[in-house]
Amino acid sequence: MCSPPKMATDKWKPRSEVGGMTILIPPGFIAGGHSRFQETEDTHFYSSGEHRSLAIGSGRGPAFVTHVSDVSESGECETVLAGRRVTITMYRWTQEDALLSASGNAGSHFAAVARFYASGALREVYISLESNSPSDLKYYRGIFWTAAFDGAPGAVAAAPAAVTTVAVQPAASTVVVGPVCSTAAPPANLPVASAVIDSAIVGTLLASAAPIPSGFEVMRLQFDVGGELAGMSVAQSDLPEASQKELSAVVGTNLKAHGSKEPPSIYLRIDSSATGLRYSVVPPPSC
Repeated sequence: MCSPPKMATDKWKPRSEVGGMTILIPPGFIAGGHSRFQETEDTHFYSSGEHRSLAIGSGRGPAFVTHVSDVSESGECETVLAGRRVTITMYRWTQEDALLSASGNAGSHFAAVARFYASGALREVYISLESNSPSDLKYYRGIFWTAAFDGAPGAVAAAPAAVTTVAVQPAASTVVVGPVCSTAAPPANLPVASAVIDSAIVGTLLASAAPIPSGFEVMRLQFDVGGELAGMSVAQSDLPEASQKELSAVVGTNLKAHGSKEPPSIYLRIDSSATGLRYSVVPPPSC
């Protein structure tokens, strides 16, 4: 469940949710509805048909995690999405109808819950996808990868001497993000890219996905004192937004151990061409 999915989100619609979260909702999901497992007042629901639903709220997850007696975990993994630590847990339970009262909901039910842990000023939130068909969870799990947060760790703040510009390339209609300028001196002894990212695994994960178009992306990776990834953001790119998100998803989950002597903030440049992806560690973009 934590491997980056194939994503074609051109027709998905953005929605603002709790905790500064923005997600993309696939066609066919309608806002509204309720659940007897609602845990918080700010929980929002989306439904697609009678047996497929999506819930977003604050906290570790919907109440069925603890309130359904026979719910069981069928799998769990951990990753980094939108610069935040996330646990994705699979659940399964059986719902039975009362005697002589057919509801149409009897049988096995499945859910995948993405728990976004609290980080800095951002509180803990979750996204839960529920269905009576386990194949729905695999098909729609890309929703988890569309999450973004206002003020997420690793987002490049606009300091007084920093400037962020957005330019549109008329020929290709591609948005160029950046430059995010820095007045700080570039760190000495930058690590080589092979010490930062496992490019072989990234290549394997992307092999079955749509090719990344020609262009570049500079990712800012921030690490805490323990060497764990604390934030990730796009500093510069001329790639389409979907490609930026796809790269962020696979890069963030396939970084190598960060040494204590390495700089806490690393800028990883990814150049895409017909021959594949090329990685390099570069100094921060400067004005």
